[in-house]
Amino acid sequence: MQMSPVIAVHMTAALLAVVTGPVALWARRGRTQRPRLHRAFGHAWVTLMLVTALSALFIRNPSLPNIAGYTPIHLLVPVVFAMLAVSFRHLARGNIAGHRRTMQILYFSACVVAGAFTLLPNRYLGQQVWGFASGLLPIVRNTPSWAWLLLAGLVSAGLTQVRERSASLVRVSVLPIALVLFSLFSAVSAFGRSPAMPEALWLWAMSAAAITALIAPGQASGQFDVASRTYRLPGSWLPLALMVGIFLVRYTVAVRLALHPSLVMDASFVLPVASLYGALSGIFLGRAARLWRLALPPQHALAA
Repeated sequence: MQMSPVIAVHMTAALLAVVTGPVALWARRGRTQRPRLHRAFGHAWVTLMLVTALSALFIRNPSLPNIAGYTPIHLLVPVVFAMLAVSFRHLARGNIAGHRRTMQILYFSACVVAGAFTLLPNRYLGQQVWGFASGLLPIVRNTPSWAWLLLAGLVSAGLTQVRERSASLVRVSVLPIALVLFSLFSAVSAFGRSPAMPEALWLWAMSAAAITALIAPGQASGQFDVASRTYRLPGSWLPLALMVGIFLVRYTVAVRLALHPSLVMDASFVLPVASLYGALSGIFLGRAARLWRLALPPQHALAA
């Protein structure tokens, strides 16, 4: 099956539905309820599911068992419409548990199960995924072991930030500073021979991101106990995402430069990557600076 405008619309809507669905479901779980987030992502998910189902009616595949080009997977189209109708009927009657249960079943059946069928080798997405995987396998096989150990270390360090915890000023400072140095080292080691001066752009992007994170509205996500000189920090997934992001940028850049060494002289490649390195580490540093500010004496104490 070849790409067509209808398939492009269908595939894009389906992939976005796979991503937005868990956010809508998560926003209504646990003790902390996020109704605005739930409504925003819920409406987006329903819209994407409708686009996915409607566009599927115009996609036919004679290579599979079919009736007039419609295959067994097309049975999900009326299922989507029916379950959305049932779900909103539950919502209109105030049956929140029924609404949630129906949406969970619909997401699993239409996004997870149906999504698995799209990975069959004779389907377009399956062809792209398996073709990409076959090309990626030699790259992964030739990746040095230290790279995977580094990734494991970063993920381990990021997971420690997920839960609420107590930390000293030193522990709060070590990780951001280490990530900034790692980011700078990655940029310099990759583009040190480039005439585009990536170090300057890295410094500018890092400073801009750090200052933006520092002066952004809202209070720092944490409390500082003056008596014990320790922080009480809430859990967050952002540090893990930033650390993995820096690693993925470094890994991707290393692969691209190994395949195309001349890119080190291409400013259109060097400068955006250097900026991305700087911005990712700058966000981390700015978040830490907000915590450092909590440990400063009050203004009236400084004046005295």
